[in-house]
Amino acid sequence: MEVYAGDTGACSFELDNTNPPPTSPIITAGPPAPSPPHPSSATESTAPPHNPRAEVPQEAPNDPSDPSDRPRKRRRRSSSLHGSQPGNARPSASRQQQPKRRRAEDTTSPDVAHEPIMRLEHTHEHRIRPSTNGSSVNGSSPHTNGSSAKSTETNGYHSNGHAEGAVRQYDASPFYGHDREEVTRILLQSLSDLGYHGAAKHLSSESGYELEIPSVAAFRSAVQQGQWEEAEALLFGHEAVELDGGVLLGNGHGHARRRKSRASFGSQNGYARQGLPLAETADTTQLKFLLRQQKYLELLDSRELNAALNVLRNELTPLKRDIGRLHALSSLMMCQSASDLRIQAEWDGAEGDSRRQLLSEISKFISPSVMIPEHRMATLFSAVQDEQILGCRYHNTTAQPSLYTDHECPAGEFPLQTFKELRNHSDEVWFVEFSHDGGMLATASKDGLVCLYDTRNYSLRHEIREHDRNLSGDTTKGVCYVAFSPDDQYLISCAQNNEFVVINVRDGRRVAHGDHFDYPVTAAAWLPDSETFVIGTQGSRRPLGLYSLRSAAGTSSSSSSVVRNNEIHSWRDPPWDDSGPADNHNSFRITDCAVSPDGSRLVATTIDKRILTYDLRSRAKLAEWAMDDRLTSICFGVDGAQLLINMYEGRVLALSAATGEVVMRYEGASQAEYVIRSRFGGAGDNFVVSGSEDARVYVWRRQTGVLVAALEGHAAGGGAVNAVAWHPREGVFASAGDDRRVRM
Repeated sequence: MEVYAGDTGACSFELDNTNPPPTSPIITAGPPAPSPPHPSSATESTAPPHNPRAEVPQEAPNDPSDPSDRPRKRRRRSSSLHGSQPGNARPSASRQQQPKRRRAEDTTSPDVAHEPIMRLEHTHEHRIRPSTNGSSVNGSSPHTNGSSAKSTETNGYHSNGHAEGAVRQYDASPFYGHDREEVTRILLQSLSDLGYHGAAKHLSSESGYELEIPSVAAFRSAVQQGQWEEAEALLFGHEAVELDGGVLLGNGHGHARRRKSRASFGSQNGYARQGLPLAETADTTQLKFLLRQQKYLELLDSRELNAALNVLRNELTPLKRDIGRLHALSSLMMCQSASDLRIQAEWDGAEGDSRRQLLSEISKFISPSVMIPEHRMATLFSAVQDEQILGCRYHNTTAQPSLYTDHECPAGEFPLQTFKELRNHSDEVWFVEFSHDGGMLATASKDGLVCLYDTRNYSLRHEIREHDRNLSGDTTKGVCYVAFSPDDQYLISCAQNNEFVVINVRDGRRVAHGDHFDYPVTAAAWLPDSETFVIGTQGSRRPLGLYSLRSAAGTSSSSSSVVRNNEIHSWRDPPWDDSGPADNHNSFRITDCAVSPDGSRLVATTIDKRILTYDLRSRAKLAEWAMDDRLTSICFGVDGAQLLINMYEGRVLALSAATGEVVMRYEGASQAEYVIRSRFGGAGDNFVVSGSEDARVYVWRRQTGVLVAALEGHAAGGGAVNAVAWHPREGVFASAGDDRRVRM
C-alpha cells in the first residue's frame, strides 16, 4: 500500500473560533498523483486531480443584528458528484470567494464518499519516486511523482513519496559492479519464492523498490483468475485489442459482454494503452494463441460448447497459427466429458496447474525489466554451479556443489590408479560390461570364456563356456560381445563361431540360442522389456534381426526348454534374394548396434561406413548417415540424446542422435587396425572413456572434450586396450586389454 502526500492539495476547514485539531495522515491504496507539465486525459490516469492550494478564507463582516456570541454556522463542502440543494445554491462568484468547508472529524461522510481521499499536510520523510521504465506509476507522464531535486531513471517499480520537509535519498550506487535495482528486485522475488513475505515487504519499504509494476501484477492476476479480456488488454494494450476483432468472452464464461472502457482498467503505470513491453523474440500472434487456447479449453471443460465454438471460430482461427494444432483443438469438441477432454488434451484444467504454466510460458516473452523471469536467483545460482562443474577437471559426483565456496574436486577422488587386476582369461580380453545395478561384471575373451564377477569384492561367480559346444576350430571360439538385460537376469554372449547364447545369470542355465548365421555374431542390444533383443552380425542373409525369449507357442524363457532361432523381424536393405549370389550386398553387414534407453530407436553401424537408425515401434528406417571411415563402436548416452562412436584414425566422436551432427570430438587415442570401443560414464555421464591401440585408457570431459587423463595401466603387457566400461554407481571403470588382464 502506498502513501499519498499532497504538498499543494491539503484541505482547509474552519471551526468555531478554534484551531483545527491535529489529524493523522490518511493512507490510500493508489499511487500518488503526478505533476505533469500538461494535463492528462481522465481515461489515461487513475490519480486524483491536482488541486491548487486553497486561498485563506476571508471572514465576512458580522451582522449588527446578530448577537456577538452567536456561533458561526458550518458549511458543508459541495461535491462535483453530489450537487447542492436549489435553496442553498450560490452564485459562482460566491463559491470562488468562499472556500468549501469540510468536517475534520467526519472523513467518511456519505456526502464525500466519492471525493479523492487525500492526506493532510505533514512533515514526515518520504522517498523519491523515480520514473518507472519511462512512465510514472499512475499515469503516462514521463516524469517522477513529486518534487525532488534529483530523479533517477529505473526499469523497475520504485516506491513513491515526497514531503515538504526533508527528502529521503536512496542509494543508487552499483552493488559490487552490479545494478543495485536489479539486485534488489531479484532479492525481492527470491524472498517471496522462499516464503519470506514479511522480509520482502520490509526490503521493499527500506530500499524503495517494488518487485513488479502495477500493470504486471494486474496481468498476473488476470491470468490466474481467468480474466482473459483483461489479460489481453494489459499485455497488448487497449488500442491493439480494440483493433484486433474477434469475440471476447471476458472471464471465460459463455455470456458475451461488451468491452470494458480504458478507464475501467486504469492507466496501470502507463502500459494500459500500449501494453507491456515485450522481449525482442516475442511473437504477439503466438501469445494471443496461447491465451485464447486456454480460454477455449476452459470453456470446453465447463461444457459451454457454444461459447467454445465462438472462440475457436472467431478468435483462434483468424490468427492463422499452427493449423495442425487448430485441427487438434477442434477435435476436442467431440469429447463427451471434462475428464475425457483433459485426457485427450493432456491438460489438467483451470483448477490444476494449467494457468500457472501458461503464465510461466508467457512471462518468457515479457521484457525482464518489468517482469523478472521465474526463480531468477535460483537460475543464476544454477548457472554458476554448472560453469564451475564444467571447469572442474575431476568432477565425478551428482551432489550439488556448495554455494559458499568455489567448487573444485581433488584429483585423489578420481579413478586414476589401478586397485584390482582380474587374470582369469588365457587370451586377449575383448569386451567388458557392468550389470545395470552395478552388482556384476562380465568379461569376454578370445579364449571363448565368459567370466562373471561379484563387484563387492570382484570374486569370480561363474565361468561360462557355452560357446565351446559348437567349435569348428580354435580361431572361431572367441567371444566378442556381452550384454546384460535391463533387469540383469539374462546375459547375451556373441561369438565368432556364428552364434549367440542367452544364459540366466543366477544359475548359468542356457535359455536361448541362435546359430542360423553364416558369419560371426558381432553385437547385441536389449529392449526395455528384458525379453526382446537385437542381434547384429557380419552375415549377408541375416545382418540385423529382432529376437524374443518367448517361443512361437508363447512360452517364456522361464520354462526348461531352450528357445532357438526365434527371430521375429529382420532388417535388410535391400531384402535378401535367394536367387542371387551368396555374397550379394555384402555392404549391409553390422559391426555394432545399440537401443535407446526408452526403447524407441535402434542404431547400427555397418562395415561400409554407415550409421542406420530405425524406429523400433514401426520398424521403419528413420535415417542413414554416411561417415568417412570405418566404424567399430556405437552407444547411446544415458539420456538418449547423443551417440558415441569410434572410427579408424583414432577418432572418438559424440553425435546428435536426432541429426547425426558432430557435437564433440575427443582427441588423443589411436586406432588404425583393431576394434576399439568407448563409453560414456561417470556421474551424470560427465566423462567419455575409450581404449586405444597404444595400450592406454583415455578419459575426457564429455561436455568440453578436455583430456582428463591418459592412463598407462596396460602398457607393461603391450597390445591394445580393446574395451572399457564405467560402473553405473561408483567412481570405478574397467578396461580390457590384449595383455589378458582386466584392470579396475
